[in-house]
Amino acid sequence: MTTQLRLIDGGDRRPWRLDSRTRAIGRRGVALARQELERARPSIPDRPLEQRRAG
Repeated sequence: MTTQLRLIDGGDRRPWRLDSRTRAIGRRGVALARQELERARPSIPDRPLEQRRAG
């Protein structure tokens, strides 16, 4: 990743806030992370696998 989030002084009520560009970059990163997690998630079969008896 080549972009670092910048914090901007927000005054007395909030010590810092993110500008709209930084929020957009962050949201895009979260969306990409969610896609990767979904892609990496193992598929769940529609029905349970049959249990095999030890023989």
